[in-house]
Amino acid sequence: MAVELTKEIIELAFDEMGKIAAAKGMTIEIAVYGGSCLILASDIRNASGDVDAVFLSDNSTVREIAAEVAKRLGLPDDWINEGVRRMAPPPGNPEPNLMPFGEYPRATESAVGLRVLLPSPRYMLAMKILASRLADDVDKAKTDLADAVGLMKVAGISTREELVVLMKECYPDIPGLMEPNRRIAAKLDSLIDAYANSSDLPDPTWNAGTGPATR
Repeated sequence: MAVELTKEIIELAFDEMGKIAAAKGMTIEIAVYGGSCLILASDIRNASGDVDAVFLSDNSTVREIAAEVAKRLGLPDDWINEGVRRMAPPPGNPEPNLMPFGEYPRATESAVGLRVLLPSPRYMLAMKILASRLADDVDKAKTDLADAVGLMKVAGISTREELVVLMKECYPDIPGLMEPNRRIAAKLDSLIDAYANSSDLPDPTWNAGTGPATR
């Protein structure tokens, strides 16, 4: 059964992950990407079907904790998953791209069991461009495009040339990523058109910091 994960639900789940990890005498770390990153950090998104993450601590332990949280809160088994790992730049390569976001559980009297990191808006934008769908999935393609436009505004990027530089900066080791890669070029053209048509829309907020990444 499909579920909509709002910011409230995601952070409740993170609280439970933190409690379980703290009870084990552990502090685990995850980096959150995709729609869930936008939900936590901004008002670009309100809900997502799952949490896209990279487990920065022991993978098997994090999976066990996530499975227990699914039971406690009645969430799908894959409410948090690492499907995004293949597109997520590793910490520190090519440069720091993750920033601290929050510690869980949020109750101040409890020991910290979970630390959540988020990518910088620039890296999130590059990942969104690389992962976005074209017209074969119209609804999701529209969502991806709207997400990317919002991230352009947060990151202060407004031209195609800046987007090309960004993609090369974030994914320098992917051969042929840019021109003559027609698929990426088509995404950039669509994104610039959408950005040009968004001038009458309010700028999104970003509540997770935009300063230098730490890892």
